[in-house]
Amino acid sequence: MGENLSVDSTLAYPYTRTTGPVLGPFLTALRDGRVLGVRCGDRVLCPPLEFDPETGDELIPDFVEVGPGGVVEGWTWVAEPTEKHPFAHPFAFALIRLDGADTALVHAIDTGSIDTMATGMRVQAQFRDERHGAITDVYFVAEGDAVDQAIEPGEEPVTITEHFIAVRMREDIHPFRARYYDALLQGRFLGQRSPADGKVYVPSRGYDPLNRVPMTEADDVDVADVGTVTSFTEITPVQYYGQEETEPYLRCSILLDGSDSPVSGIDIRDVPAEEFRVGLRVRCIWRPAAERELGDVSNRWGAIPETVFDRWEPTGEPDVDPELLKEHNF
Repeated sequence: MGENLSVDSTLAYPYTRTTGPVLGPFLTALRDGRVLGVRCGDRVLCPPLEFDPETGDELIPDFVEVGPGGVVEGWTWVAEPTEKHPFAHPFAFALIRLDGADTALVHAIDTGSIDTMATGMRVQAQFRDERHGAITDVYFVAEGDAVDQAIEPGEEPVTITEHFIAVRMREDIHPFRARYYDALLQGRFLGQRSPADGKVYVPSRGYDPLNRVPMTEADDVDVADVGTVTSFTEITPVQYYGQEETEPYLRCSILLDGSDSPVSGIDIRDVPAEEFRVGLRVRCIWRPAAERELGDVSNRWGAIPETVFDRWEPTGEPDVDPELLKEHNF
């Protein structure tokens, strides 16, 4: 694996909200193939707002249809779209002042090439075949490329909007943590011994957390794959979006032989709760080498990826006195 490991992580969740008296009609109109603005004195705002942007006064909704054509007032080219963009190919984001509106709408223009984009160009709205009452129901093309569309309006107004919010992050795994993960793939637990007091930390943070001294590759040390349960809790899965767990299970911390810090977040599914206890001696049963994978890893968490081991099972040895484990409880 080496020490140049990078990990992509995604934080994602669904977001649902009511649309309200202004956004609701705007989204309903998009679903039905129209674009609405709202009157604000002698101006028309598009996208519509619930308040006067200059005074902050509340606006009584007075909608007016605008577009479908408009003028580009400014733009930027997206050469490498991501999965969250409206197109998988290069496109432009632009400020578009629709005919009949006095403010600009930020939206996507599909022109095929950056060479066809220009400030002042005429564009026209195009509506997608599948519409859900969202801002992505519409996009824009050069006016000469627009096609006529016959769109059937929906039966009910759009009162709820749903979005899937996601943030993607990439981080480089620190060299000491990369060596730890590499050892896991080999069926070993790798820690680091503090040069200050000799205590062994698994997995290491790259420094002694008590004495605040750095640890290098020269401080790497193997520890056993046998250890003692220092704490645990029984978890009953709460059902939420994306939840895959359905049955209760145990989550514990294990102090590996030769280590002075327990590894936390280890899930136990093969030992009955009534037989599990602090002080229980357990052994890691590794997956076959060809089946070991890292799965979700990071610099922050100290858990052992479940994709490298099959299970943890009691060794049959006598329990360790829980009184001797107090300093390792969380």
